[in-house]
Amino acid sequence: MSVGSVKVAISLPKEVMAEVESFRHKLGLTRSQAILQAVSLWLKKAEDDSKERKYVGGYAKNPESHREISPLFFAGLDSFSKEKW
Repeated sequence: MSVGSVKVAISLPKEVMAEVESFRHKLGLTRSQAILQAVSLWLKKAEDDSKERKYVGGYAKNPESHREISPLFFAGLDSFSKEKW
């Protein structure tokens, strides 16, 4: 166990633990490495979800005006007209 690590005991359903064991063996990970990766991904997703909610909330409170969007819309249309379909 590395310095600064904490040992944790958890209970998981047998089916879930069997999947974890199978998957970690395929990846060549220790049990601790596998659980650390899973928890790290979970925390990262929670952080990303929180940031996305703030981002969406900001636009809901202060949406772009038609005047701001219109030039981008027409620039996009202009690029399509140059394509030879």
